[in-house]
Parts: sequence; structure tokens; C-alpha cells
Amino acid sequence: MSDYEEDARREKWLEEKDAIHEWRHDYCYNDCECHNTECPYFVLEDEEENEGYWEFEECFRDSGGWE
Repeated sequence: MSDYEEDARREKWLEEKDAIHEWRHDYCYNDCECHNTECPYFVLEDEEENEGYWEFEECFRDSGGWE
């Protein structure tokens, strides 16, 4: 396999991985019933600014998305 072919395969794999990552994020952000309430997957980083992030991989796994 040439370097070009190997690079092309790696690039395609990374694009697919990013697409799956985005799909899981969208699934949990849009479909999770607790997203707009006290979401157990929200990690508050700065209480004063009320800023944080969602652990959407865990949300996806726990909501049955891995099945």
C-alpha cells in the first residue's frame, strides 16, 4: 500500500469517526428527555458564568444508543 493510499484511508476513517461523534452529540442534544432540565450529563465548569459541557458520549451510552 502506498503512502497516498494509507493517508487516504486514514483520512476517510477520521471523517467517519467525526461524523459518528457529531451524530451522537446531536442525538443527545436534541432527543435526550433530560437535556433541558437538570441534566445528569452536564458538567458545570464555571458556576459564575454558568458554563460547562455535556458528556454526550455517556448520555448516548446510557440511553441505549450502544445497543
